[in-house]
Amino acid sequence: MGKKLRLFLILLAWSGAIGGMIDGLITLYAAWEIAKDANIGIGVTVETHISMHLPILYFLKEVGYALAPNALIDWIFALPALLYFPFRVLVNLLFGWIMLTWANRLEVAEGDLAA
Repeated sequence: MGKKLRLFLILLAWSGAIGGMIDGLITLYAAWEIAKDANIGIGVTVETHISMHLPILYFLKEVGYALAPNALIDWIFALPALLYFPFRVLVNLLFGWIMLTWANRLEVAEGDLAA
């Protein structure tokens, strides 16, 4: 049981790390779009950024509506992209660190039992 849980925690940590990297790339892309186009302000929303520049990801709004209250999803998509995506990077890093810490504790605990 412990080995499977440890593997699950490690997979969660890596999925968070990969998600954080993707969010970091989205942040850089948003900053680049803002820098190159004077018509896009620094307060460009998540909604506008995704719909204009990353339409392939726009389906995530419908997924959000299916999983959470519509008002929450509307609020998230109304946030400034340059605040939201860096925040997600930090959350993913924190999430990954916590998962790896737990996985390490499981390894230590199993090693204590085996001795």
